[in-house]
Amino acid sequence: MVNHKEGTKYYRQIITEEHISLIQEPGSKYIGHTTPTNGSALQIKNSIINFLETNNIVTSEIVAIGCDGTVVNTGFKTGVIRQIEKHLKKPLQWLICQLHANELPLRHLFQHLDGKTSGPNGFSGSLGKQLEICHKLPIVEFARIESNLPYLKNEVELSTDQKYLYEMCLSISNGNCSIDLSRRNPGKQAHSRWLTTANRILRLYISMQSPTENIKILAEFILKVYGPMWFYIKMNPSCTSGSKHLWKTIQFSRYLPDSLKQIIDPVIKRNAYFGSIENILICMLFDDREDIRKLAVTKIIEARKNNEEGTIRCFQIPLLNFNANDYFELINWENNQVTEPPITSKIDQEILKQIIGGRNKENYFDIFNFPCHTQAVERSVKLVTEASAAVCGQTRRDGFIRSRIESRRIMPQFYSKKDFRLN
Repeated sequence: MVNHKEGTKYYRQIITEEHISLIQEPGSKYIGHTTPTNGSALQIKNSIINFLETNNIVTSEIVAIGCDGTVVNTGFKTGVIRQIEKHLKKPLQWLICQLHANELPLRHLFQHLDGKTSGPNGFSGSLGKQLEICHKLPIVEFARIESNLPYLKNEVELSTDQKYLYEMCLSISNGNCSIDLSRRNPGKQAHSRWLTTANRILRLYISMQSPTENIKILAEFILKVYGPMWFYIKMNPSCTSGSKHLWKTIQFSRYLPDSLKQIIDPVIKRNAYFGSIENILICMLFDDREDIRKLAVTKIIEARKNNEEGTIRCFQIPLLNFNANDYFELINWENNQVTEPPITSKIDQEILKQIIGGRNKENYFDIFNFPCHTQAVERSVKLVTEASAAVCGQTRRDGFIRSRIESRRIMPQFYSKKDFRLN
C-alpha cells in the first residue's frame, strides 16, 4: 500500500511490489525487509547488500545463507546466493529449505497422475476437483496403509494443519479414523500450501468406498514419504541432520515402481542441496559414530590445506547415488572436489579434533545451530504482508512489524485454565 498524490491530496493505493524478508539465525530474529525494484536475482542481491550496509550489519560474520530452492535464488552462475558470495568475496553454506524440497516430489507426482493446476487454488483433473469438498464427505471403512511415521515427542511444535496431517497419517496407518478428526478442517486449499493438499488427499481417501488407483498411490506416498519426512525434519531441524533427511527421503521412496521413480527422482536430484560435500561433512561431524566424525575432520583439514586463497568455489549439486546404504555414501568422494564447509572455516583445528571425541557436544553445537528449513522466514513474510495492508512505506511497515513482534513477546500466553490463575 502506498500514498498516491492527486492534486494537493494523498490517497492510498494498492500496488504490486517485491518484498524480501530477512531473519538472523540462530534464533530466527527478524532483522528487516527490503523492497527490490523487481524480482531479478541482481536486484534482490543489491537490495539485500544495501540493507546490510545501511544498517551496519557486519558481513564478515555471515557464514551461511538460507532460502527456498527457486532458481532465482540458487542458480549456480547468477543466482542470488552466488552473487552475494561474489560480493562478500567468500563462500557461504547453502542451507536450502528442506520443507520446500519435501513438497516438490508430491507436487510432481500429483500433476503426473491428475494433470496440471488450474488457477491459484484449483486443479484441472477430476481428483483435484474432488479435494474441494472432501471435508464434507462421510468417512467409510477404508484399507489401512503402512507408514514410516516417526514417534513425535511433545516438545515438537506443530501448527494446526501439521497436527491434522500427523493424526490423519496415524489414523490411516491404524485403519481407523475418529469422528472428531473427520469433522476437523483439513486446511485451506492453495498451491502454495501442499501440506493442506496432502491433508485433503488423505481426507478424500477415507471417504471413498472404492478408491481409484491414483488416490491410493498418492495416499501411500504421503504415508510413506511426504508425511514422515515432514516430521523427521521438524524433529531434527538442524543443518547437521540435513543430509540424513535427504538420504531418508530416497530410502523411503524406493518402494515405488520404476515408472513413478522416473517422475520423482529427477525432482529429488534437482533439490539435493544437502547432498553437497559441504553439507554432508557438517552432518558427519555430529554423527554418533566416532570413525565417521574422524573421517569428516580429516577431510576438512585436507580441504583447508588445498584451498586456493582468494577463490570462491562454485556450488553445484553433485550426482547422487540412489543406492547408498548411508547418507555419506550419497556421493562419490573420489569424483568430487572436497571443499571445506564455510561454517567450519573459522573453527580452530584443535577444536575440530575435540569434536572427534564426542565429549561436550553441546559446547560446539551452537556454532552449527542453523536450521535446515526456512519456516521462520514464512512467519516474517506473513508479518510483512499484514504490515503492507495496514500502513504505507517501508519505515512504517518495519515499525508495524517490530511493534507486533514485541507485543507478542511481552503478552502472556494461556495454554490451559491453570494459566489464568492469579498469583
